[in-house]
Amino acid sequence: MRWRCAVSKLQRANRRKSIGDTWDRFAAKVASGRCGVSPSRWDTAATDQKPGTLLRMHEAAFQDLGGVPEEILYDRMKTIWTGTDERGEIIWNAVFLDFARYWGFQPRLCRPYRAQTKGKIESGVKYVRRNFLCGLLGREPGSLCDLNGELRRWIAEAANQRVYGTTHEQVLQRWEDDRLHLQPINGRPSYPYSDDEQRKVARDAYVSWQGSRYSVPRQYVGREVWVREHGGAVEVRCAAERIAMHTAAAKRHQVVTQQEHHQGIPLGSNSRPGKTLIHIQQSAPVVEQRPLDAYESLAMGFRLSRVSVPFFGGD
Repeated sequence: MRWRCAVSKLQRANRRKSIGDTWDRFAAKVASGRCGVSPSRWDTAATDQKPGTLLRMHEAAFQDLGGVPEEILYDRMKTIWTGTDERGEIIWNAVFLDFARYWGFQPRLCRPYRAQTKGKIESGVKYVRRNFLCGLLGREPGSLCDLNGELRRWIAEAANQRVYGTTHEQVLQRWEDDRLHLQPINGRPSYPYSDDEQRKVARDAYVSWQGSRYSVPRQYVGREVWVREHGGAVEVRCAAERIAMHTAAAKRHQVVTQQEHHQGIPLGSNSRPGKTLIHIQQSAPVVEQRPLDAYESLAMGFRLSRVSVPFFGGD
């Protein structure tokens, strides 16, 4: 069974602003999937298009669909491919290709400007914009979680209940027949991947992550490290070495510290001596006191030194 998948920015029809006046901060992306035979669809929205987000969307779709398609046809999004080689063969993103092999499906890339492939993929996103998004006028959800809740409700109550114009069958009824061709999941765990982000260790031996700060060993101060969150834990790595592991903070603006990370840092002593207060007292200068006779003698000597002595000379 072939499944068509596309990821596109979610916008209102005939509106240039993203998801309404109050939703701009979400910058939502919608992942749209449809089976090649059945028009049944699966859609979800996210705030980014990082590889980890895309992989988690795939796994959520597999769980909701009840299995894995044998082949998935993709729009030409750079998250899954990096280019072509000298023979024109597609160079897949290494992580995505390993993910496809893990789940057992064959990825395909649609040809550009070809209505039979790219046009069908993009039409699914257009259907969401023109039908779901326009129906939210006046009652926009206040969060991404609310948006996805409304999206799932619309798919169950409207999109999959309609009679499809091509097959003249109800979408949900056709899907019940086609889903038998999916590959079983058999309790397979999620693909082990999470997005890493680079951070620089601050002078106080902390790194910032999702609005909180986490300690690392002090010898890594000033170095570039990689931080990721997986399973409720924040992991910090330097190259291939894991240097710190913390439980994720429950809310933003928290400081999470492991005391052994900061041992040996010269933080100073709490018993510092008090400041010495120096008093400076101003007073009149000390003048030596002399008797008046001393001044009189000094004046007399000065007058005598000015008396001219006549010169008597002759033969």
